[in-house]
Amino acid sequence: MSHDRFIVALLFVLVPGLVLNWNERPSSAFDGILARLRHECDPTNPEADYYWSQRSMPTERKREAIIQDCRRIGAALLPDVRRQMKQELDDEMRGMLIVIAAALGDADSVKKAGREMAWSDFHAVRISAAKTLRRLQDRQTIEWFFAAMDDGHFVVNGGCGTLREKFYPVRCIARLALWEVVARHPDDSVAQRWLGLLNEMEPFETFEDLSRRMAEAKKRELEARAEAEYRLLKGK
Repeated sequence: MSHDRFIVALLFVLVPGLVLNWNERPSSAFDGILARLRHECDPTNPEADYYWSQRSMPTERKREAIIQDCRRIGAALLPDVRRQMKQELDDEMRGMLIVIAAALGDADSVKKAGREMAWSDFHAVRISAAKTLRRLQDRQTIEWFFAAMDDGHFVVNGGCGTLREKFYPVRCIARLALWEVVARHPDDSVAQRWLGLLNEMEPFETFEDLSRRMAEAKKRELEARAEAEYRLLKGK
């Protein structure tokens, strides 16, 4: 009988303790974050509208809040995020999980987040990736930011006026991030070469525009040189 009483008493002590420890696990916090994130990535959610007449869309702000909550919890969330990334079937959700992993300091996810910023089919994922990578200011993201300078997504914002302004959120974030990241690495030769290209860019010019303009300038230079050599040979 005394043995049974001991077991009962032990259960009264252990079970509440296990419950409390379970509630304190980071995974329980991740479950809430995952539910919020899935809600924002749900195409039937009327609040997750990508075509909003303001510079900051509702779903963009909410996703940024989710990322900031993850950053406050810290790297303890990474195992849950990595596990969910492997089994996630929804492309938009997986893209956001990659961005969150990069925000939490997962080095392997930084380049993957760069690919999401440049190539994701979902505007909100690209914007979230651009904001997160701008905070990191990692040298390996420079090329991805230049690729993001060609992002075609824009929102129309005219306020109460008659003029309508096209605002390109990813391009804007990418340009600001490029100036910051190259300034952070003044002794890096690769970063400085990219800085040279950045200095060549005109206002509102994309990286594709710059490449085309430089190619045309090079072509004109070669044609002028060939013509000068031809005249020289003809004169002889």
